[in-house]
Amino acid sequence: MSWTVVVTVAGSMIGTLAGVLVGGFLTRRGQSQHWRTDTKAAAYRNLLREYARVEFDLRRAYLGTIPVTDVDWSRWGGALTEVSLVADEEVVAALTPVGVALLDIDAQVHSGRRDEVEWESLLRALVAAQVAFVNAARRSLDRAQPDLTLALGGPLIPERPAADG
Repeated sequence: MSWTVVVTVAGSMIGTLAGVLVGGFLTRRGQSQHWRTDTKAAAYRNLLREYARVEFDLRRAYLGTIPVTDVDWSRWGGALTEVSLVADEEVVAALTPVGVALLDIDAQVHSGRRDEVEWESLLRALVAAQVAFVNAARRSLDRAQPDLTLALGGPLIPERPAADG
């Protein structure tokens, strides 16, 4: 057998084996990335669902339609824990002000005071924090997604007409 044939056959085998190994590595990496993205999206969806539930309960408690003690924080805490397992640092940093805003609202509700100006200020801070979190979550799922500029969900805050002069 000539050395040319041996080298050609050996080179073909090595090339095929290298192709299989590289293909397997790239496939595994792609599947792992897909799994991470799906897992993040599920955690973010769950967190936003629990955010809406807690925010809604806090509003109802503020309005006196449910007792303050009926606001259930346990599922919110569970959703936070779930996000902490998969979220990027940017997402966690954006989520922190949401928690702070919810706690500020909770403190207002527990105080029993009905100060509409302060309440509206707390809601605006919450909406801004929620939009920042949603944008960070969107970027963590796909860097090409543009930021949202409008709030979707959460408290509805009526626009006040601009003062003349």
